[in-house]
Amino acid sequence: MKIAISQPTFLPWQGYFALIDYVDEFVFLDNVQFVKRSWQQRNYIKLDQSKHLVTVPVISKNKFKQKINDVEIDYNNFVISKFLKTVENAYKKTDYFLLYFDTFKEILNKKYKFLCELNVDIIITICKILKIEKKFTKSSSIVAEKNLTNIDLLDMICKKNFSSSYFSTIGAAEYLKDIKILPISKAKIKYFDYKNDKYNQLGTYFIPYLSIIDLLFNEGPNSLNILKKNFLITKI
Repeated sequence: MKIAISQPTFLPWQGYFALIDYVDEFVFLDNVQFVKRSWQQRNYIKLDQSKHLVTVPVISKNKFKQKINDVEIDYNNFVISKFLKTVENAYKKTDYFLLYFDTFKEILNKKYKFLCELNVDIIITICKILKIEKKFTKSSSIVAEKNLTNIDLLDMICKKNFSSSYFSTIGAAEYLKDIKILPISKAKIKYFDYKNDKYNQLGTYFIPYLSIIDLLFNEGPNSLNILKKNFLITKI
């Protein structure tokens, strides 16, 4: 079984969904330490012909070692209507904005307490829109052991899920060093890349490496075809 394990990021980049589409099971890595100002709470969209960073503020004071699934959204500094207006201003002229925007509005207006819950809901909802049907689980429900190294945690997840292959971003190759097979699960480590070829993006200049919503609002039902075309397995 092919498995991918990744932290639940906010409005993830397009390669995140291409990976989900490729594997059999996707595990949200939610019981590792949260890193402030990371992709867990922010991502890029295209606004006024340039990259624009959108962020979900979180409660982090005196919470230096909190796990991802413990991070709370700071609604004192997160005005949902303002955030949605920013997205609307960025994409209201795209072909498929009206088809999808209300779905995102509904998710944001649920006012999840925890950032992880918000991110997971967005990710799974986008997969349903894209017609990507996969098994989703959280690492916290698979491995209860504490104080595992990150590699040991990945290995244990693969073992408990009977995974034969573990797929990761090519950027993780340096972190995983020379390991080609996880020692306990015997899962083979494989890497993927995402090409970010041009698509019908609103505006004069094409900007790559944006959130999935840029692709979705611009290409609509064709988005999955583009994800598949840009996804490739690489050799280190």
